[in-house]
Amino acid sequence: MRILRRLFVVPLANNDHGKTHIVNSLVSQGLGRPSPGRKGRRVLRSPWGRRIDSLVFVRSFQETEKNQHDSVVAALEAEDTAWSTRELVISPSHLDAQDVHQMIVAAHENGFDTVAASVILNRNERGNYAECWMEAWDERWSIPNPQAETGWEGQLEALGRDLWTWVCQALMH
Repeated sequence: MRILRRLFVVPLANNDHGKTHIVNSLVSQGLGRPSPGRKGRRVLRSPWGRRIDSLVFVRSFQETEKNQHDSVVAALEAEDTAWSTRELVISPSHLDAQDVHQMIVAAHENGFDTVAASVILNRNERGNYAECWMEAWDERWSIPNPQAETGWEGQLEALGRDLWTWVCQALMH
């Protein structure tokens, strides 16, 4: 047995910010092979070889779950009835304060620390995040992702690897 910190990480941004690519890159790092590109329970490995029992949603709650489920908790339960026992949950979201609030409440009620991992294309859009950032997050991380005309996919891969390292370090501290 070991002392665990449990995280509920929400890659936060509206469409076309790179969240799906970033999450798939993160999952690829944790699996040591290409991401299957779909939601599910995963046993991921940190860069230091530690096993991390995870539930990962690759796409935003609003894109894939909201139309099928009455609440965030219902979506989590439908995918994994034992989600609340995992060490890590990753659930991307759009800038929808009501949905974000549900995620934070569900996470906190089940003993997770919450992290807003905001994907930001440019400084001018920071104001769009304000309502979601005011929620009761335990941590707020910013992922600058300025759109480049070329090499954007490589940039997203690198951001996913960086995010995986941050998540693993946060789980250890």
